[in-house]
Amino acid sequence: MITDWFDDDPLFNRYYPDNPDYRYYFENEWGIPIHNDAHLFELLSLVGFAAGLNWQVVLNKRQSFDAAFAHWNINQVAQMTPLTIAELLRNPTIIRNARKIGAVIHNANVIRRLIRQYGSFDQYLWHQIHYQQLVLSVEHLRDLPRQTAVSKQLSKQMQADGFQFAGAITIQAWLVTTGLITARRDHRGIIKAKNVRQITDER
Repeated sequence: MITDWFDDDPLFNRYYPDNPDYRYYFENEWGIPIHNDAHLFELLSLVGFAAGLNWQVVLNKRQSFDAAFAHWNINQVAQMTPLTIAELLRNPTIIRNARKIGAVIHNANVIRRLIRQYGSFDQYLWHQIHYQQLVLSVEHLRDLPRQTAVSKQLSKQMQADGFQFAGAITIQAWLVTTGLITARRDHRGIIKAKNVRQITDER
């Protein structure tokens, strides 16, 4: 159970008490480093789908996304065809946005190439931030920056590597979600101190 959270987060106050998917995500995922390539791919894709929407909308459809995208199997998603896209656009249980769906499939192909180069998607990401987890210490949700110098730099690199839907704001949200940048007030997920670097609001 989370006992220390941002007091100005209306969605948390609304959904955390009674929504099990919301509770699980914020108790066990948000801001806690993960090293599974499929999970990293999933969260990158979900953050992309969330662009312009309420994050809760995406969480509510998470199981449907999981089924639609082959449980986030990178190789299987990379092989999806225009026919698959047409089928997904008829699927009422997911967010039916052709550009976002196409970006997921495109990004799966980029990730496959990076895995061949770096050994894993996880290694690629940590290499970009010099194998140091980054910590943001903020008192209020409104103080959480929409982007930082780190997300701008990684966004630029990822776009150069071929990723779509990888703007600095999207990448900042993804980094915070996956724990490469952590802003948790309860300090869960912070790794060894020698591999941690404090960063500030660098919007």
